[in-house]
Amino acid sequence: MGEGAFQPQSRWVVVPQVRAMRETVYGVRTHYVEAGEGEPLVLIHGGGPGSSGASGWARILPLLARHFHVLAIDLIGSGDTDKPLVDYSFQTLVDHVAGFVDALGLTQVRLVGNSQGAYVAMRYALDHPGRVTQVGTIATATLATAVGLRDDGRAVPLPTFDGTRESLVAFMETIVNDPAKLTDELIDARFRSASLPGHREMLNSLWGYRKLVTEDPDQQQVFEVRERLTRLAVPWCVLWGADDRTAPLETLGAGMQELYPKVPFHVVSDAGHQAQTDQPQAVYELLMDFFGRARASAG
Repeated sequence: MGEGAFQPQSRWVVVPQVRAMRETVYGVRTHYVEAGEGEPLVLIHGGGPGSSGASGWARILPLLARHFHVLAIDLIGSGDTDKPLVDYSFQTLVDHVAGFVDALGLTQVRLVGNSQGAYVAMRYALDHPGRVTQVGTIATATLATAVGLRDDGRAVPLPTFDGTRESLVAFMETIVNDPAKLTDELIDARFRSASLPGHREMLNSLWGYRKLVTEDPDQQQVFEVRERLTRLAVPWCVLWGADDRTAPLETLGAGMQELYPKVPFHVVSDAGHQAQTDQPQAVYELLMDFFGRARASAG
């Protein structure tokens, strides 16, 4: 389809305020890329060094833009969006998405999130169900942990980013299984984002929050969503890479399928944690099938 010639538009919007754990940040200049026309589809990237809307969704965005007005946000602290030095939590990211949707005047949105971004997407849907029509989740240990699942020690630890390009490459080789997809263009883009002031501080802050969630019952109560998901009326689906090393299918993926048997669950062959990068065509087809069936059942 001439993917190399496809260039989504780089856009900016100011989110009026975002609540961090102890502070409120005002006037968050937020970057996103957009393409296509029609109903809005917001893509929410995962975590890790250099993450952004463009780098997380580059291979599938041209496909989805055939049918939707696609907006791939750079979450607060990532990409080219502002990176305030505050105490981050997952709810900070959810609050940023909520402000983004409001600032752009979007009413009924579809959401797709990968990894940590899938948790953010689901939390937004739980907190604002009247604003969401459908949610797609891709390979998410964060959401699995939030419903009480554990990986039984089978997950490959994510390499620590120490500020070097080599450590970034090691991280990407863990979440993307196909070496051919790890182009110099992708690595360069992520390394540029990872090197921006404030980004590593955000990563460290979120890492500290993850630890806090395991120790503080109050924070656990805010983070967990197991029972809330059983009552969610918004249609959602789960996609999981068959060869995901950081969020193992046989424990976390299978656990999600067992807990929510009525939710469509699909295994993506020859794909790792970032299935939309390893197998964009397959993920696109599964998402479009889900979107189409959900729309038909609502009609």
